[in-house]
Amino acid sequence: MEKELQAQRTIWTILPNGNVLHRSGLELENTGDCWQMTQSSGVDFAVFTMMEHGLSADEAQGLADLLIQQGASWATGGGLH
Repeated sequence: MEKELQAQRTIWTILPNGNVLHRSGLELENTGDCWQMTQSSGVDFAVFTMMEHGLSADEAQGLADLLIQQGASWATGGGLH
């Protein structure tokens, strides 16, 4: 677990506005109820995964959900302590 947290610290960065940035450029925002991709990151992610890499909508959504879960976990857990 500690090794996993160390790896996540290099993947995610907290931005001055409170959003969380993945090293790939994907940006997450906290709505107060949940974490989600910013609108521009969501569009970029959809284009990248579905159009450029041929993932289905379900596959792209699954990958997005995983990244959001990891970023939210980092932001609310080990990453900011």
